[in-house]
Amino acid sequence: IFLLPLLTFLPIPVVSGVFLFLGRKLMTGNHFLKRILDSSAEKNRLPGNHPIHVLGRKKMNLFTGIQILCLAGLWTFKQNSAISIFFPSVIGLLMAIRAFVLPKIFTEDELIALGDPAPR
Repeated sequence: IFLLPLLTFLPIPVVSGVFLFLGRKLMTGNHFLKRILDSSAEKNRLPGNHPIHVLGRKKMNLFTGIQILCLAGLWTFKQNSAISIFFPSVIGLLMAIRAFVLPKIFTEDELIALGDPAPR
């Protein structure tokens, strides 16, 4: 809080560059983005521990599609200022989807292969 006045001396492009760098660094280990990029890759060009070898392309793309729909729903919900106050409740809804809906579609072994094991 005491250093806040010093931030006025930093140029905006420097601050933007720092956030761009941090965002890019965080994306390198993201399973979601990796599955999107690998969804159309040849199966034999993917590493041996890739989820497509355990689940198959159809089930892996189904899981990624569900994640994309949830992300789109979150984004749409956040953009509507009249209901965005309930955003934390929607996060709770996502937790319910993960806990009750996804186990009906995928087995625990498939979820572990996708990098989304159930919490213990």
